[in-house]
Amino acid sequence: MVDSAVLQRGIEPALRHALGTFRVVVLQGPRQSGKTTLARRIVGGGTFFSLDDPALLPLALDDPTGLIADRARPVIIDEVQRGGDDLVRAVKLAVDSDPSPGGFLLTGSTSFLTVPVLSESLAGRAVFLDLAPFSQLEIARSDAGLLSVVLDALTRGTASSAGSRLLEAPPSTVTQLEYAQRICSGGYPEAIGLSDADRGLWFSAYVHTAVTRDVVEFTGARRSSELPRLLRAIAARTAGELVMADLHRDLEFGSIETTADYLSYLEMTHLVARLPGWATGAATRAKKRSKVHVTDTGLAAAMLGVTAASLSNPTAASRGALHESFAVNELRRQAAAIAPDLRFSHYRDSRGREVDLLIERPDGRFIAVEVKAGATVRPADAKWMAWLRDLVGDRFELGIVLHTGRQPIRLSERIFALPLSFLWEL
Repeated sequence: MVDSAVLQRGIEPALRHALGTFRVVVLQGPRQSGKTTLARRIVGGGTFFSLDDPALLPLALDDPTGLIADRARPVIIDEVQRGGDDLVRAVKLAVDSDPSPGGFLLTGSTSFLTVPVLSESLAGRAVFLDLAPFSQLEIARSDAGLLSVVLDALTRGTASSAGSRLLEAPPSTVTQLEYAQRICSGGYPEAIGLSDADRGLWFSAYVHTAVTRDVVEFTGARRSSELPRLLRAIAARTAGELVMADLHRDLEFGSIETTADYLSYLEMTHLVARLPGWATGAATRAKKRSKVHVTDTGLAAAMLGVTAASLSNPTAASRGALHESFAVNELRRQAAAIAPDLRFSHYRDSRGREVDLLIERPDGRFIAVEVKAGATVRPADAKWMAWLRDLVGDRFELGIVLHTGRQPIRLSERIFALPLSFLWEL
């Protein structure tokens, strides 16, 4: 277990800034990711309400205006989505009456804008921030992660200078087993450090809570008992293309529309995320089909019954997919804290050319990432990345092949192979 009250969260500076600028700040993310702890830590004074409190929830539902009236600000409402539309409307009226910044900090375990009952989005009044479980960067207490180093180097110079800085980093000392342990542990504070067996029990209870408390309560889903089965099916497909017809055929959920709805419920509770396909005018054969990732590899491994010992076996069936989801999740978590305007996608076309991850900047330039579970990297592992570089020219800033070996090496122009641990220990 990691003490979430002690570790610094990368998003904390952005959250503090938002509270000093906007009337309402919404901090959303999965249950047990540390939202409540972070909210309590950074807000001195004020008023705190948790709608998970069975004594408080009826008050929020029956008299939301009275609940928040004349309270010391900021008012923190934990699990705000449980209060429904009337509570959101009361917050809206309160900040219209007193538009001072930092009036309300709302936390929620469901995607705030997709909960059907919350018809008022607080548009123009609120800013939304995402808090995932711990990143490896946060667990390592490091301030030098791959994404920040690369973005800083590219801002200050060129791809060559960024590559030179990466090549100068010391070799990795992380072993195959240690990578597997990090992947199977994931980032949930309560799950880190548990044994494989205890972690499996924790995640089983966690999924049950997310289903019975959040999905059923907010959507009225009648087949909630099927959602863990759906999550296992997605875990078996993590890092793969999402083909709804195949998923529906395997699960046999009534209609394909029902399968799509239930998948959206897992997305709503931040357990699953889609990675859209990327296309540009130069890549006319690109497919728009999304990939799908379980948002925490500890959860994915638990759903599949994978242990660190089994995952460290080079022949493990889920080895490549879990390493890829691990890297994608880590980069997304780092981006949420330092560069939330980055756009994440993948590339695949009808001729089988593919790149695992593209991280696109607002001006259209991007970083390409491939993930390999093996320790040996060859130039052929970056062939589609090199093809994409030649296709789009200067928009391609840097290509990175992440691997589980020790040494950083240059593969070709603007393309480098780096140890996976460089994600958090540069």
